[in-house]
Amino acid sequence: MKSRILAALALFWVLWGPAPTPAQTQGTASPQLAAVIKLENLLADKHTARVEVGEGVTLELAASQGMMRQNLTILAEGRPLKQLEGGRFIACARLAAGPATYWAISEFTGGAHCCGRFAFLARAATGQPVRYLGQTRGYNGGPRDFPGSFHYRQGQLYFEAYDNRFDYFHASHAECLLVNAPQYYYHLTPVSLRVDNTPFKDVYLNEVAAVEQKINRQAALQDVKSEAILRKTSQAGFERLEFADLLGQLLVKRTILYLYAREDQQAWDAFNRDVARYYRASAWAPELRQEILQLMRKRPY
Repeated sequence: MKSRILAALALFWVLWGPAPTPAQTQGTASPQLAAVIKLENLLADKHTARVEVGEGVTLELAASQGMMRQNLTILAEGRPLKQLEGGRFIACARLAAGPATYWAISEFTGGAHCCGRFAFLARAATGQPVRYLGQTRGYNGGPRDFPGSFHYRQGQLYFEAYDNRFDYFHASHAECLLVNAPQYYYHLTPVSLRVDNTPFKDVYLNEVAAVEQKINRQAALQDVKSEAILRKTSQAGFERLEFADLLGQLLVKRTILYLYAREDQQAWDAFNRDVARYYRASAWAPELRQEILQLMRKRPY
């Protein structure tokens, strides 16, 4: 009974531990939005809708398969620019950044564990053409609100989303501590949209410090060491092995944050040290390292 109570307390602290302080999030000031236009209820009682979103840009929505399947046509100065086939389009934000104007369109793709996604347009200056820049990768849940999503770093504009590549990583979705972890930043220019997390190193290192505290609390609660960081299940194959405890997930989360901060040596030194400290054997640790690296190499970070 004691072990069950301690496990419940541990899960509470892991999931609801202290939020970052203002000092931990400094330097990510949010640019002011010119407007946010709601889209999600425009097709509530009709099959098509049209809305002006500023500076000659118009969005035309059409129902495809009910409320959750919609098509969106983007027009600039009355001319079609891009058609998106998606889930449900939620909102469009317009942002002025110096002479440039940006539009961001949020979408919920639908599905049990999916996906918030964003499309971007830009105009370099008044009189210049509007460009379609592309879409972000989806992450778990509906799209976040626009206030607080845009940041300035080193004089450049960024949009914050989340990296969800580690969802289901040796755990069910409900038990996974790596869902939407960590933050993921897109660098916006009037002609491009690309992932660039390097200016946010301090954000990742601040999160490392917060995870370190959770590791220490969790380790103090576990009076018996698990045999290894992963445990066997009834299903065969390495990919089917599950974390033996919450501590293992926290060690991996800290490793990912270090990798995002480009502190690779520190990432693996800390991982190897704590696997040796908190588990009776180092089994599966080398395989976990290889799997983490493979996932990180699949797309930019």
